[in-house]
Amino acid sequence: MNQISKLTLTLVACLGVAGASTVAVNTAPVMPVVQAASSENLALANRNIADYLADCQQYESSDKQFRGFTSIKKITYTNRHTIKVDVNAELFQLGKARRTLLIDTMQNGVIGTLMDNGLANFSQTAIQKGCKTMIYLNGHVIGRSAAHNYRQINWNK
Repeated sequence: MNQISKLTLTLVACLGVAGASTVAVNTAPVMPVVQAASSENLALANRNIADYLADCQQYESSDKQFRGFTSIKKITYTNRHTIKVDVNAELFQLGKARRTLLIDTMQNGVIGTLMDNGLANFSQTAIQKGCKTMIYLNGHVIGRSAAHNYRQINWNK
């Protein structure tokens, strides 16, 4: 009986090692697939955001809620809860309060677009806080979100 116990323990130990090596072999190829899916989701998110921006720019002439969207050239979702906004000089024709409201409206639209398409999860707190936003004119930062409240924009000009 003692020999059976040793044999059983040896067999269980071997299966444990074999099982562990199988797990290691099976998880290694999965990592690049997960990373590829992530970059595909980011590309899809940015396409959806570009469609959202185009819609807003189309409505600008008929609805004052969308005033200023034509001054936004491009919105890029760079990673989790962070967006980059490229604008043109027309943005400065808007007052500071209107610029901030424009960015806040844009943040809401980006969050809604991402959530509607299942591309990002936002908790209620994250929705209220907004997206970390950097605003660029000709490659230079002209505004950024405040550290404690991403909806508050600190303008350089």
